[in-house]
Amino acid sequence: MHAGTVTPEAVVLELPTAGVATRAFARLVDLVVQLLIAAVGGWILGLLLPTGLSPALAGLLLVVVVLLVVPIAMEVASNGRSVGKAMFGLRAVGADGSPVTTRQSMVRGLVGLVDFYATLGFLATVTAMFSESCQRAGDMAAGTVVIRSRPRTSIDVPIAFHAPPGFELYVSTLDVGALDEEDFSLIRSFLLRVKELGPEARRDLSMELAEGVRRRIQHTLPASIDPELFLVCVASAFQHRQGGLLADAALGLAPLAPIGPAVAPAPTRRHRRG
Repeated sequence: MHAGTVTPEAVVLELPTAGVATRAFARLVDLVVQLLIAAVGGWILGLLLPTGLSPALAGLLLVVVVLLVVPIAMEVASNGRSVGKAMFGLRAVGADGSPVTTRQSMVRGLVGLVDFYATLGFLATVTAMFSESCQRAGDMAAGTVVIRSRPRTSIDVPIAFHAPPGFELYVSTLDVGALDEEDFSLIRSFLLRVKELGPEARRDLSMELAEGVRRRIQHTLPASIDPELFLVCVASAFQHRQGGLLADAALGLAPLAPIGPAVAPAPTRRHRRG
């Protein structure tokens, strides 16, 4: 199964969704981690009880931390991953492929109290089995899917995204530290396939993806910059941050991205200030 955006031209920008079985195994690993945290937390609270802490309050606090706070915190801190998801190469993302937000992680965690714990995983399993994208109830409520990291293949050759002419300074001001390889892969996939899209689909997809990236890096998008051009700048900034590939491209050791933004206005002072 795959999660992605289907364009009017039947071009799909997709990432493979995780199956029910794989998610179940990942969830078992997370449960083990939670049990270990519960054991350590129980020991710490046991030391605090003689100080006058109410046993009922201590127990409630431990339950909230282990069942709610820990899963949400792991997902937010790891950009959609948990210990179990990381072991099995899984990651939670927005249904449109954008990075999962804190709000979405909180909704997933809150609904998880019901579809995971209250029903012993029954509701989560049933809803995922009957969902085309293997979405459990928490995913449906949050607007997320869990995807499998796409393995690198022989066709995934390194592609260098140079800063568009005149936007070098703007690229240097972009803080892309919040993005990871999965985020870059989604941007890369779109930019390398834009020529397969019609004008309307190309514009809509670029706006949707650019908005997700903008929120992720907490950037104020200049009004005069085209969303697709912004994505090229982000891809270039990410590669600059990673190092190596752009230098290789300058030496002819890595191909340049054979794409160009739909609209590439001449840089203005606003662009240069970032």
